[in-house]
Amino acid sequence: MEDELNALNNIKDKLDLDNNDINKVKENDKIISVLFMTQGNQDIINYSMACKSTDLFSSLEERLYQDFPKYRNVKKIFMVRANRILRNKTLEENNIKNNDIICLFPID
Repeated sequence: MEDELNALNNIKDKLDLDNNDINKVKENDKIISVLFMTQGNQDIINYSMACKSTDLFSSLEERLYQDFPKYRNVKKIFMVRANRILRNKTLEENNIKNNDIICLFPID
């Protein structure tokens, strides 16, 4: 019985970790969609991601690496409308709006 309970708790913890914050929407949260694109190559084209405007950009970055892991260890900058994105600020603080295109620039 105790082993089954531990197994269920482990599954619950994994689900909580895997759940995007988008699933935990509060009444005043604003849901937006952003598009990611790489510059200089065609690796990422119009990769859409739903998120909350209050999400830290770093959380979007982590979600991007799940599908494009090769960019995790690459020097890069992210930009939106010619402005550099600060990863430890929210989308609102970075002035990222619905349907914005976020460009990933690999740095050699």
